[in-house]
Amino acid sequence: MKLDFFLKKMQLTFLLVALIFSVVPVTAQSKGTIAPDQIAGVAVYIPYPVNITLDGNLSDWKGVPVQRFDNGFPQSPDKKQNQYVDFSVAADENNLYIYMHSEDSNIIAGKHKTEYWNEDSMEFYFNFSDNLNARSYTKDIAQININATNIGNTSIDKLSVSGTNSDKFKVKAKVFKTKDGWAFEAAIPLSEKNRPFHGKTIGFQIQANGASVKDRDSKLIWGTLDTSDQSYQNPALFGRGVFFKIGSTDIPVPANLGSDMGQTFIKEGAIGKNGRKIVWADEFDQDGEPDQKKWAYDAADSGKWNQELQLYTESRDNSNVKNGMLTISALKDTAGKWTSARIFTKGRSDWTYGYFEIKAKMPAGKGTWPAIWMMPSRDTYGAWPDSGEIDIMEFVGFDPDKVYTSAHTKSFNHRINTQKTRAAYIKDVCTDFHTYACEWSPKGIFWYVDDKPFYFFVNEGKTTAEWPFDKPFYIILNVAMGGSWGGMMGMDPNLNKADMVVDYVRVYQ
Repeated sequence: MKLDFFLKKMQLTFLLVALIFSVVPVTAQSKGTIAPDQIAGVAVYIPYPVNITLDGNLSDWKGVPVQRFDNGFPQSPDKKQNQYVDFSVAADENNLYIYMHSEDSNIIAGKHKTEYWNEDSMEFYFNFSDNLNARSYTKDIAQININATNIGNTSIDKLSVSGTNSDKFKVKAKVFKTKDGWAFEAAIPLSEKNRPFHGKTIGFQIQANGASVKDRDSKLIWGTLDTSDQSYQNPALFGRGVFFKIGSTDIPVPANLGSDMGQTFIKEGAIGKNGRKIVWADEFDQDGEPDQKKWAYDAADSGKWNQELQLYTESRDNSNVKNGMLTISALKDTAGKWTSARIFTKGRSDWTYGYFEIKAKMPAGKGTWPAIWMMPSRDTYGAWPDSGEIDIMEFVGFDPDKVYTSAHTKSFNHRINTQKTRAAYIKDVCTDFHTYACEWSPKGIFWYVDDKPFYFFVNEGKTTAEWPFDKPFYIILNVAMGGSWGGMMGMDPNLNKADMVVDYVRVYQ
């Protein structure tokens, strides 16, 4: 792991930015604009006072820099849709103003009911609190999502607005079509304590969702700290907005810059594989059955809790080691019935804490649901989810090149919509091998993909309802078919086989 390198690199970058800005007194007016350009994905300068009227006429935005971002997670495959967003930010004494414009040749609105994230929408985030690195939302932090059903609204007060804490702010906006897509200009009231002054820094983030007829197919994110669409949960991933008094010749340095994932891992106590030794491993170097000293087979109907289609077997057709690889195969017979394998280390080996790393390639096809995960050896704190679950990696075939990591507890689980999870696009999940790892310590759980920090869940020292992860857990490898999640978009009728190939499983302590 090179986390210390990433940390030093980020610190050096911001130091250079600060040095350049402090030495070179660039006047914004030299470009014909009234504020400096953004530091791309890090900070945007907010000129004030600017008089803005929410009417769709952009002449009053003259001189305010128009910024562009095109960071896609993923970017739309349609080159005429959602390839970039242009935006501007300004303020007066009473309001923060946002202008956003999206190129979009096929605007999707009102087709997914309450699932606004599957509509064309644009959203902005702000943090007016005293803690710009807050990791949860307070009353002064909000996400404002404006979807395309608002296009042509006749009243700036009547909007379809959603997002975390969006109901706490009286947002006004004019939403309108453009020759190549749609746009809006919006106003957020500033309280007495949030009045602008030169150099004042707030948390700021903007995103855009691009949809096709069936589902969302693109996500654009401005702030570079958020590499996986987690701003709606974690305001520490916002960039910064810096107020700039028109006519000033000095350019303020953004304050309280956030931490990227690597820096956060270090801060929270993650060390990766550094200084650890392998205490258990299977390199799958003996052909035939998975090593019985290391692996056992789960019950045939152990997928029933998730309404999965397969029965698990001990057959070599479903789990086989050859040429240094373990292959777990889900197979459909002539009657349309599925079999597969689910193997685990339960009763053979378990661990409390460590670094768990698996190198694997996922099966392709709608309806597949492979997983690499861990469960407690005993239900010390009660039945699932009370004693915990650690999902090192999950994948569903209807969402290609996207992997999920999660932790489940009594307080945090998908049944009550509070699970600690991250989903992100990883290229070539089904065609190339990737390493999926989990570092588990008393301080927290830290997930890695290809040795890069991916997600984390910190032990906040509360009760076992939040943190039951102080007892032994064992490893599970399986390929499920269909079920409550894997089959929620149906099954590919032409799919007869699905292979998860595992190169190795290693445990470090």
